[in-house]
Amino acid sequence: MKKLTMLALAAVFSASAFAQDVFKQISKIKDYNEAYNLLKANLGSMSAEDKAKCYNKLVDLAYDKVTKEQGTITSNQLAEQMQSGKVEAYDTVGLYNAVLQALENGVACDEFDNQPNEKGKVKPKFHKSNAERLYPIRFHLINAGIHYQATDEALSYKYLATYVESADYPLFKEQDKSKDANLTQIAYYAARSAYLAKDYAKAEKYADIALNDTAMAKDAMQIKLAVMQSQLKTHADTLNYVGKLKEIYAKDESNETIFSTICSMYILINDKAGLNALVQEKLAKDPNNFTALAMQGQACMNEHKWDEAVAALTKAVSVQPTNVAVVASIGNCYMYKAQEAAEKATANGKRLSPDAEKVIIDVYMQAISYLEKAKDMDKTMEFKNVWAYSLYTCCYRALGPDDAKTKEAELLTK
Repeated sequence: MKKLTMLALAAVFSASAFAQDVFKQISKIKDYNEAYNLLKANLGSMSAEDKAKCYNKLVDLAYDKVTKEQGTITSNQLAEQMQSGKVEAYDTVGLYNAVLQALENGVACDEFDNQPNEKGKVKPKFHKSNAERLYPIRFHLINAGIHYQATDEALSYKYLATYVESADYPLFKEQDKSKDANLTQIAYYAARSAYLAKDYAKAEKYADIALNDTAMAKDAMQIKLAVMQSQLKTHADTLNYVGKLKEIYAKDESNETIFSTICSMYILINDKAGLNALVQEKLAKDPNNFTALAMQGQACMNEHKWDEAVAALTKAVSVQPTNVAVVASIGNCYMYKAQEAAEKATANGKRLSPDAEKVIIDVYMQAISYLEKAKDMDKTMEFKNVWAYSLYTCCYRALGPDDAKTKEAELLTK
């Protein structure tokens, strides 16, 4: 038994000596990649304390690279301001890589540095110094995200996401986050990149952070809603989504984006009662609310209540006279009204009387007036799909195929 005990102690001392040897080797290495590979190859045989020491050396190597490149940047800026001295090239990519390496190894160091020692006590040796030197260099992650935006969207996303995530690293728990003026804005761009990458969990997480940014809140909410909508698979999912939207809306009834989305979902699931109740409640508090009036008009259109739709949409246009989509929708209401009247008048093989034809043509002409107005307002042709084909249809029916307006309208459909 004594022999076995001695062997066990010898193994412990041997492992400890080996770990110290690895640390000594890493301490002498100047190349980050060489030191990193050596540590990774020997991690399994090292204590938490020795791992923390080795990871801290990796932080040193990466941080030295950051400091070197930052020094060149600062010297260049000073030279440009003073209009004297030589501007030197610096390693942009190396700088960005080093910042990421410093943070990643700083986190790993902190994890092992905060584990209990052989006496069961937690006495971190590197936490304070690493937090103080690494937190300020996070701003390079923003520059890196911008740098790669046009050439490598995935890498750009990685840098921006790291900036957002690092704000909550345990390593930085003592840092004053209130002074981070960039966090909410960068969170929006990270959310957008995450959404495009279909990383929906991260997209929603970052969008929630961006909602705290006054300038970005509306766009951040759009991302959050898009994420939620992308995960709707069943009718039950949709109902649950509507329920979540109503919870958000109950906290902020001034949020037109949420109100509009709830209305759209009610239309999608054909919940006429729910839509009507929501719209009427809104109009009772704000009779000239554009969104409520526009949604009321859309709901009436879906039920082929053309006159009621026109009334609601006309009132909406009085609030926003330059809204192309709503102006075009009024024209579409008149077009559909004329088409339905013609269908009824010619049912069972009947022929249109001259008087009936005149009435129908007059309705088509009303449609044309609104559709032309929408066309004239739509300088960028952004809403062409709403008015172009309808305008051609109305001109063809009311003016004939050879009329100049009809031919002009036909060209706009192509």
